[in-house]
Amino acid sequence: MRTWRWYTRLIMKHGPAAIFIVLVIIFAFFPFYWMIITSFKPPSEIFRDPPTFIPQNLYLGGYRKLLVDPAFVGYMKNSTIVAGGTALIATFVASFAAYSFSKFRFPGNRVMSFSLFLTQLFPQSVILVPLFIVFQHYRLYDTYAALILSNLAFSVPVSIWLMIGFFEAIPQELGDAALIDGCSRLGVLFRIILPIARTGVVATAMYIFISAWSELLFALTFTTSKTIRTLPVALSMFIGQYTADWSGLLAAATLTCLPVAIIFLVLQRYFIEGMTSGAMKE
Repeated sequence: MRTWRWYTRLIMKHGPAAIFIVLVIIFAFFPFYWMIITSFKPPSEIFRDPPTFIPQNLYLGGYRKLLVDPAFVGYMKNSTIVAGGTALIATFVASFAAYSFSKFRFPGNRVMSFSLFLTQLFPQSVILVPLFIVFQHYRLYDTYAALILSNLAFSVPVSIWLMIGFFEAIPQELGDAALIDGCSRLGVLFRIILPIARTGVVATAMYIFISAWSELLFALTFTTSKTIRTLPVALSMFIGQYTADWSGLLAAATLTCLPVAIIFLVLQRYFIEGMTSGAMKE
């Protein structure tokens, strides 16, 4: 745990650069701090002028209502299924594609890999109508499959691009040696490539999970029933036409961020190593 004395020495040593970094950190984390402390304020204190930076009266009503509400537990389960399913399928599919693009040379290799990058230049709203028609035709509307497939449309290209960078950093000679020893192509992928690039694979899966966990547009468009709704859609329901349940909304937002924060804290080593190795690749 860093102490204030440590931060003081850091500022004294590095001067303006350290002050700038500290200000950036405060600017980045202040919205989350305000969200959390406001979720513990009673409704009468939320809009008090001047505002209170520490709750004067601890209020847990927003959390009590959510934790005893089976609908909110269901929303969290739905988000877990959609985000987890998207991350697993995107990582699995992308590992095969990235292995092919990075280790095999065939006509159109660069064109096809670059075309995947182009898909990220278009907004999600472009594919809403085509996906809506497809899901209605195949009776997938308002199902987990619709949400997972729509998220995969954007997650798989990103996953492939990230994994290509990690896989290309692995020397080709390792795979060639395994082939000479009798290993199959799939064996090289699962026994050589993926174990070596595990930090990059975990980092990619984390990125896809977080993106799918917070996705709103697809979830709002392709769901109508409470049994399928995800947490981002549930958060928007706390604001009505004339009133808003701010205590419930901020408590729900805090609980929505909590699983992602826990996952990141547990797997941050893989995420940081994966992102760093990708940045340091020559």
